[in-house]
This record gives sequence, C-alpha cells and structure tokens, in this order.
Amino acid sequence: MTARTPVVAELVTVSRSVQFVRYSKRELKAISEVNALTSSEARGKGVSVRMRLAEDLPFIKGDRVQLQQVMLNLIINAIDAMSSTSDGPQELTISTRMNEPGAVLVTLSDSGPGIAPGNIERLFEPFYTTKTNGMGMGLSICRPIIEAHGGRLWASANIPRGAILQFTVPVDPAVPP
Repeated sequence: MTARTPVVAELVTVSRSVQFVRYSKRELKAISEVNALTSSEARGKGVSVRMRLAEDLPFIKGDRVQLQQVMLNLIINAIDAMSSTSDGPQELTISTRMNEPGAVLVTLSDSGPGIAPGNIERLFEPFYTTKTNGMGMGLSICRPIIEAHGGRLWASANIPRGAILQFTVPVDPAVPP
C-alpha cells in the first residue's frame, strides 16, 4: 500500500472511530437511497441504472453514513466515466449477494471506457485521477472506509468494456441468520 497523505490518514482515523450499527438488506436502504440521490444525474447523462439487490441478505455491521459515502463515490465515478464515452448504451448495474460465508458482496458494473490494466491499483492512490477535473481523493478514502468495516474494495475490467468495482462487508456474527 502506498503512503497516505495526512488528510487521508485523518479521514481513516475518523472512519475507524465511528460507532457501527447492525442492519440488513431490509434496512440496507443505503444503496437505494444513494441511487435515488444520483438518479437525476444518471438520467441527465444518459445512464441507465439497474438494481439487483438480493432479498435474503443477513445482517451486517457498519456505519450507514460511511457506506452511503462509499456508494455515492462509486456511483458518481461510474456515471462520470460513462458520460465520457459515446460507445453503445451507458449502463450501470448495482447488485448485492452473499460472497462467501460471512460476507456480503456489493458490485457496481458499468459500460464506460474501462480501466487500463496498469492503472487498476493506482485508482486507490491519493491524488491519482482519470478525470479531467478530478481530485483523486474519492477511492483513496473509500478503500480505508471499507477496510475499517472489515471488508475489501477492489476494481477489475468489465469485459468487453467498462469497469467493475466491488466491495465486501462482513456479516454480523451476533445476529443469527
């Protein structure tokens, strides 16, 4: 991992001190709420958003506001990436499912220009951006937030075009399935 800037380090410290709460898919409205918040931006840029949220997810333990911040950043990044290309339909699919015993997987797949293989890990470095007017802070903050929740955030190519960003959040072992 690269050295973090003092600003990112401070945000990570704050993210680790937040009280986590339990919530399940029924209350995991964070994804739907952020989608509603960004829907006019998506429509304005010609992006179609599809939600495929699993119905039977177990409870997870996390900070709602922080997870919403992660989702907001990932959705806006996908919308911005797709608006920079005119190749084919502009589609973003957001899905949830059990990844493995003990973790919920959230996936955002877009049909934008994609990520050059050599830049996939650089996306998470502070001040690295592929946007003309980007600051390069969003993903460098999102990854430590997810890690503070005990999860993982990563990116990969969406074949034939686009990007996939995924993260896991552990289920809450204190709540029986």
